[in-house]
Amino acid sequence: MQVGFINRPIIRLLMLGLFLVTSAGAGDASSEIQVWPDVVQIGAFFSGLEVKVTGKIPSGAQAVVEITGPAAAERLMRKGRRGGLWMNVGEVEVQGAPSLYLAASTTPPLLKAPPKAATWGYPALKQQVRFAGSVEQGEREMFLNQFFQLKESEEVYAIFPGDLKVKGGSGDSQVVTGTFPLPTTVKPGPYRVCLTMVQGGQVSATHGCDLKVVMVGFPSMLAGLAYEHGAAYGILAVIIAIVTGFAMGYLFKGGGGH
Repeated sequence: MQVGFINRPIIRLLMLGLFLVTSAGAGDASSEIQVWPDVVQIGAFFSGLEVKVTGKIPSGAQAVVEITGPAAAERLMRKGRRGGLWMNVGEVEVQGAPSLYLAASTTPPLLKAPPKAATWGYPALKQQVRFAGSVEQGEREMFLNQFFQLKESEEVYAIFPGDLKVKGGSGDSQVVTGTFPLPTTVKPGPYRVCLTMVQGGQVSATHGCDLKVVMVGFPSMLAGLAYEHGAAYGILAVIIAIVTGFAMGYLFKGGGGH
């Protein structure tokens, strides 16, 4: 019994040392890429924000940085011509598409004409997007291109070939930096920032970190009411609409009197 009692502090010291070594190794890996700010707050006057990403890559290597949002199913109406008129002719459900996709590279070809085995860029993104509904197999590529164009018009999809800046680092490493615009329509949630290192046309390493988008202030209060107190949210929405209507009517009436 005494031998076991004497060994317990030694075991604890060994476990502590193992924990410190593991933590140090994890810190070195996560330092390969950093994003600032790592928490974006959406308030009542949020008008978009630029986030800066910095990473380390080996000298002579190339890199791609991606910011990806969580995937969610989305329903879209398909337009078609019937009797000479354009109208809704069916519903299409898009699955597997990220809510946000921004990518930049150190050289333009990495994004404009990525290798077939590339895990980044629009070609790789097309492999994970699926359509359900009134879409024929032969129409998939057309719908993918139209879907990406729609997302680019909403400013939630964008690629920036060659926009990553490369500077000399210490030793055999170099530093890459890039700036990415988050649109006003960015949704709250967890986002992933990924740095992919490419050497000789092959992926040599990947590193990632998290980016959080949170809602604060009045929008956060409204969202909380909507999810937790639906009745109160409905009453408040009606009151705001009535007050806004009276205010606009008063302003326009006053302007007309002059």
